[in-house]
Amino acid sequence: MQSNFNNLKATFTDDDINQIVALLGHRCSIKTVNRLRSLITYNASTIPTYGMLERLMKENDQWSYCDGQSYIDEIRTIRNIILKGY
Repeated sequence: MQSNFNNLKATFTDDDINQIVALLGHRCSIKTVNRLRSLITYNASTIPTYGMLERLMKENDQWSYCDGQSYIDEIRTIRNIILKGY
């Protein structure tokens, strides 16, 4: 089984959370970064399951995103999925 956000969200470690927040919160305001961290830490199980989140993968204890066409737009979409639920 591939290790991705959708199938690991119930078992995130502190290191996982730090890496995901760094990846998704890059160049965001501290308010957005703190909100991401809080939602991923305390409410990860309530984050909807989306196919796009399966491309947020963990391999060799490192998180990365395998983009489709536009990395920046896709990261923004993932942030909105986590922050707003869509």
